[in-house]
Amino acid sequence: MSYIKQHEDILKNEMAKLKNEVHIIVFTDVKEQNGEKVRRCMSCDGTMNLLEQLSEFSNGKLMIEEKSIDIDVDEAKKYNVTRIPTILFIDQEEKEVIRYLGNPLGAETAPFIQNLIYFSGVRSFYEDAIIMNLKNMQKSTLKLFITLTCPYCPSVVPISGLFAILSRGKIKTEIIDVDVNQDLAMKYQVQGVPHVMINEDQHIYGVFSPQDLLDKITRGKLDLGGMYA
Repeated sequence: MSYIKQHEDILKNEMAKLKNEVHIIVFTDVKEQNGEKVRRCMSCDGTMNLLEQLSEFSNGKLMIEEKSIDIDVDEAKKYNVTRIPTILFIDQEEKEVIRYLGNPLGAETAPFIQNLIYFSGVRSFYEDAIIMNLKNMQKSTLKLFITLTCPYCPSVVPISGLFAILSRGKIKTEIIDVDVNQDLAMKYQVQGVPHVMINEDQHIYGVFSPQDLLDKITRGKLDLGGMYA
């Protein structure tokens, strides 16, 4: 079996795990020229190629809307999108839950798919613990800084996504590839990855567990009753 066929089979198996429909919006610089979609942004091309392949393997459960940051100005303003590519996970109320700033290729494809799986309604081992602690959570924005070559980042991307998915609007997660967004890395003085910042005043440096993140978000007011249920 060729590597490409093996890779496609893995993607098909993973996308078959989606429970319910998932809606994502992708902002690129796409334009129509002579009836064809044209993008100047190479990262945008890579992003859309991956997403279109995942959608093809999803049995109709992954729905993708591509928007142009130059043409769909009102939509870009609605979601405060200023960078491309930007991938938004959108809930049934058309609200953003997870934001990806970058291109989930290479080692980041698997955790990206895991977030799709969670977003589709598949349960997680930590679901009860997160829901039990909703009352202790402050409304928060998580900024998770990663790179595509980081060997540790894939383990924490689904954790940060899961909190946003289960928090009923209390948590918003932004996953930021610092190689593509070097200005943000400089702005927030990111020296290494993974690095998660909570409301710009709390930090976790390096690999973290769901319990570590829960402790930070609840500021130590952690109910452990469901953590290992």
